[in-house]
Amino acid sequence: MTYLRICFWLLAVSASLALLSGCNQSALLSNVRASAALISPNGDGSDDTLTITYLIGQPATLSAYIEDAAGRRYTLRDAAPRVPSNEAYTLVFDGTVAGTEPGVRRQVLPDGRYTWVLEARATNGATERATGQFEVRDAADRLPHILDLQVTPRFSPNEDAEQDVAYFTYRLPVSATVSIALRDSEGRQIPFITDVAEGPYAQSHIWDGKLPSGALVAAGTYTYTITARDAVGNIVERSGQIEVEQPGRAAAQITFVHIAPVEIALGNTVTVTVRVKNTGDVPIRTQGPPSGYRYTTNTTFAAIEDERWAEKGGGFWRVGLDWGGGHGYPFRWALSSKPMEQWAAPGVFDYLMPGEEVEITGSVVVEQREDRMEFYAGLVHEGVGYPVNNVGRTLVCVGIPGIEDRCPRRQ
Repeated sequence: MTYLRICFWLLAVSASLALLSGCNQSALLSNVRASAALISPNGDGSDDTLTITYLIGQPATLSAYIEDAAGRRYTLRDAAPRVPSNEAYTLVFDGTVAGTEPGVRRQVLPDGRYTWVLEARATNGATERATGQFEVRDAADRLPHILDLQVTPRFSPNEDAEQDVAYFTYRLPVSATVSIALRDSEGRQIPFITDVAEGPYAQSHIWDGKLPSGALVAAGTYTYTITARDAVGNIVERSGQIEVEQPGRAAAQITFVHIAPVEIALGNTVTVTVRVKNTGDVPIRTQGPPSGYRYTTNTTFAAIEDERWAEKGGGFWRVGLDWGGGHGYPFRWALSSKPMEQWAAPGVFDYLMPGEEVEITGSVVVEQREDRMEFYAGLVHEGVGYPVNNVGRTLVCVGIPGIEDRCPRRQ
């Protein structure tokens, strides 16, 4: 009898322990609290966010979303794994959700009333749900749209003064931080503009077809993405394609210079003969005046023929002649031995092709009252610089009555 009583007592204790174990099982989702019932996501530092804390008592996944008055749902978390913990999980909602229109990555919710929802699903399929109401007021929901976008569809970065760069122009309605990235056909990223703060104005950027290292990109089709992000988290993107054609480096060398005569009378002529070779891998674009043109020391390339041969925005190459301390090569001639009627664009410009070498002559009537004039030649890449400078220096002695001859005399 005693033995049977002991057995019944043990069974009762076991049942009680099982019952207590079931009663002490942690809730799947509990202690859910929201920090506010009103937020104003406008970047003023006050009431910008909504913080929701919660406890998970069993292995589960958690989904969270916002629902507006029309029933549209904005996902914040989608089946995110969660493990039981005595420390509360935290979800911070900054007022932004995934964009609802093309090109909008993130956007601030507009003013209105919303419902937040947390849904926990245990591994055994059981679910628990918590909800709450909140209001959005004074939201900065004006998007940094990239308006009036114009991008050069194709260009040839080869320094020939013709479509050498690509232009990106657009307008922002609000201040934003802008980045422009490019991607080649194999998916490699090419940074261009990174996190530049821009105001609500017309904007412009110029791409010269170069990598950050300074090397030129290869020919091909590139995808650009312009991203505008404002201070409260609105993010807008626009993408498109741009074609790079015939990229290359322009380069040339002077292979021969002769300046003569070295003794002249005032009012006589100095003649320069220069041979130039295109040592680059792209055509060099050049403009006049043509080989053989005669200047005086009182004229310059920019003033002759009604300013026909003035600089035209950079990129053109010419051979130049100067004297003394330097006057910016006031005498210039085209890198072409052909008459202007035979130029690539007759009377306008011509090309010096890769590997091609030409001989150019020019002359200058000396009207400058100087008895010693040290002339020299160079190559002018207009708007860029002087790739070849100060070569073939030659002292020319000018006979001027009444001025002591300071030129070295020939023996």
